Amino acid sequence: MRETIQEIVSLQANYSASKTPDMDRRGVLIRRALPAELASRSTVLRAALGKYGTDARSEGKDNQGQMSRIPWVRWFSESRSPSATSGWYVVYLFHPDGSGASLCLSHGSTQIVGTGFVNRSDAEVAELMRWAASVLGSEFAADSGIRLGVDLGAFDLARGYERTTVASKFYPKGRIPTEDILFADLVRFMGPLAKLYEAQESGVAPGSISAEMLGLYDELERTSSPLKERPKGQGRMSAPMRKLVELHAMRFAERWLKDEGFTYKNVSATDSCDFRAQRGGEDWAIEVKGTTGGLISVLLTRNEVALHRTCHPRNALLVVHGIQLLEGETSPRGGELTAFSPWQVEEDRLNALAFEYRL
Repeated sequence: MRETIQEIVSLQANYSASKTPDMDRRGVLIRRALPAELASRSTVLRAALGKYGTDARSEGKDNQGQMSRIPWVRWFSESRSPSATSGWYVVYLFHPDGSGASLCLSHGSTQIVGTGFVNRSDAEVAELMRWAASVLGSEFAADSGIRLGVDLGAFDLARGYERTTVASKFYPKGRIPTEDILFADLVRFMGPLAKLYEAQESGVAPGSISAEMLGLYDELERTSSPLKERPKGQGRMSAPMRKLVELHAMRFAERWLKDEGFTYKNVSATDSCDFRAQRGGEDWAIEVKGTTGGLISVLLTRNEVALHRTCHPRNALLVVHGIQLLEGETSPRGGELTAFSPWQVEEDRLNALAFEYRL
């Protein structure tokens, strides 16, 4: 493993966007040699990931149409990071200037839009990194060789990787450590990766579908296709738990309404919104949504959409995101309220989850 990493680092100095003998050799090392060396140690690496290691494996990539400036080899759970653009993983990033390689704890930095890749938004990345920091806490505080983030130099693509890397350890060219140290570092990074997977499984990871939305999808599937097999349990939220999350969000919303100078009445049991409110002689409709996920999406009924289109601009959507509630718990914790006020329901942001087909 040491010799392979050192050779890849050396070949970086001879980078070419086109196929050359050096790039061909780099491709063999990235796509075959280093992943195979990680695979040969898979028993220990999978054990270090605990229950999340059952489907863990390695892969490497060195081109995207043309030769990549920053080739990589990653270790990941297939179910939790099905592609390098999604989910968390541990990855070797090879610096584009040939100065060395970094072992990183990272998240996919791009996403597929149409037929191409685009960088995740600054807001999404900021929330993702805040979430990871809250999950990991002082995980790396005692490791002087591990830094927060990563510095890959002044290249356009480097910025994308840097934005979505939580922590890294740098191995400089000519001073790649021994096999034992490299492997110990790799195992060391499995623990934090398992923590992120565990939090993700609880449905609180930004950028992923929240647990309550997965539960709703399951109910829709169960109603429309009762014979269809579907995933069970993990990462999904039952109806009673969703109710607890919504009630928690309603308490946040009441504080917001008071702070904003509204008088209000809870009409969630009888109306197509959650609160009817008044301020300055004007009537407002207030919608409240609670989620254990990030500020990504919420579920709306047809009646809610129709009402808020009618009430705009005297309406608001209050989303309480990042609520924490694990299976078996009855008291939700935390959350942050984001207000969209006034709230205009935009057609291109609506996505149908089910259809009624008239016969």
